[in-house]
Amino acid sequence: MKRCLFIINPSAGQRSIQNNLDKLIGQLVLKKIVNYVDVFFTAKKNDGYYKALKCNEADYDFITVVGGDGTINEVVSGMVESNKTIPLCILAAGTVNDFANYLNLPIETNDICDLIDNFNTICCDVGKIDNLYFMNVAAGGMFSDISFTVSKSEKKRLGPLAYYLNGLASLPSQLNTNINLKIVLDDANVIKEEAKMFMVTNTNRVGGFENILPLADIQDDLLDLIIIKKCSFTDLVALSKDYLLKKHTNSPFISYYQAKKIEISSEQDVVIDIDGEEGSLLPVTIQVIHKAINILIP
Repeated sequence: MKRCLFIINPSAGQRSIQNNLDKLIGQLVLKKIVNYVDVFFTAKKNDGYYKALKCNEADYDFITVVGGDGTINEVVSGMVESNKTIPLCILAAGTVNDFANYLNLPIETNDICDLIDNFNTICCDVGKIDNLYFMNVAAGGMFSDISFTVSKSEKKRLGPLAYYLNGLASLPSQLNTNINLKIVLDDANVIKEEAKMFMVTNTNRVGGFENILPLADIQDDLLDLIIIKKCSFTDLVALSKDYLLKKHTNSPFISYYQAKKIEISSEQDVVIDIDGEEGSLLPVTIQVIHKAINILIP
């Protein structure tokens, strides 16, 4: 039997998993999958980070995080920063859950019990952006601020629809977004683009959309960069159609790269979205940390 630390964001998403935690923990104990459980509830930003950073790894066989992409980011950051090697179990309880959906992680009680009982793990890459970390995405430009401008009440009430409605409401101003970027890949390849937006990802899912970066893989020791170049509204509509047909990376309005190190700068003030949370302004240096964390998978 195993010992587990639960790190729980009680207010993440629409609280479907949180409302069944007593049942889940009870089943884990009854089935003799775990024999010791510590539970920690986050109350404010970075609580998950500090708990994962400071907890004694020798006290547990694995850590379970319950929350959305932002909470997962905090816990992963704390574990990577403190060089923890015990596995992380992710219970997706957020609004979009891109990283958990990429790994096809379960959300039903019986399936979660099987996940922990089988204890299959994968060693995943992690992105590092200056002194911060990300599991899924670092992005800037058009629509990249939506995830941290939508209120918690809207997320709880509407779920993922809150993001799409906010995006539609801000569409006129978002379409006017154009940023001049200088990008250096692996200290060698220099790129200059006038862009609508850019995304650096560890997986192929962003904002609930799959295969935006079809080559992305969490074990390949590479980060994927996609740039949407300056274009008209009509061009964006055409690009959306290309995405549905899975041929958007061939569009003249798309640039796609893979690299271990990506430096991005601009003379404009560009805020970075890091796993759905507000990050710093450009310039940033983004690097991949190969096989930085062990995660339980089905």
